[in-house]
Amino acid sequence: LEDQEWPKKCGHFAGKRVIPMAEHVEKVRAAAEACGDSGLVMIGRTDARAPCGLDEAITRGHAYYEAGADIVFIEAPQNIEDLQTIANAFEGIPLFANMIEGGRTPLLPAEKLRELGCKIVVYPLSGLFSAAAVIGSCLQHLREHGTTEGFEGPILSFSEFEQVVEVPKYRAQEDQFDHAAE
Repeated sequence: LEDQEWPKKCGHFAGKRVIPMAEHVEKVRAAAEACGDSGLVMIGRTDARAPCGLDEAITRGHAYYEAGADIVFIEAPQNIEDLQTIANAFEGIPLFANMIEGGRTPLLPAEKLRELGCKIVVYPLSGLFSAAAVIGSCLQHLREHGTTEGFEGPILSFSEFEQVVEVPKYRAQEDQFDHAAE
């Protein structure tokens, strides 16, 4: 659950605004009560670092944890000092980290993030960024050569792609349930 005002922006974009802390505390409290003993893990996220400063983000993180969040997520720390300050402020409280290549937060190895108390680390755009780069290179090659033959970037064959999207599994299901010919 995050405390951004609508319309929501990517946590690494400029111009984010947050709702009042007390309002979000009530949302977290209500969600925690609704979750009960379901085993659902709730992440209390604040985007207050950029618009309000690190101290306010830490205050909000503690408030959301006390209201029932299981994990604290302070979005877009801007440097290693921010990350260390957050780790010190939440000692013993599980933290969440969001690693975005070229984003506001420095990319750190998983072991360092673990040392800083991060129990969950996501790389939500790494695959997309990589795919976009390869797609751009492939299309540039196609534009320049009129074919993809000779493209040296990673490219799957049709049969390799069928394996990735599990075509054989779906063909087996078709065979299992196709009784139209009988």
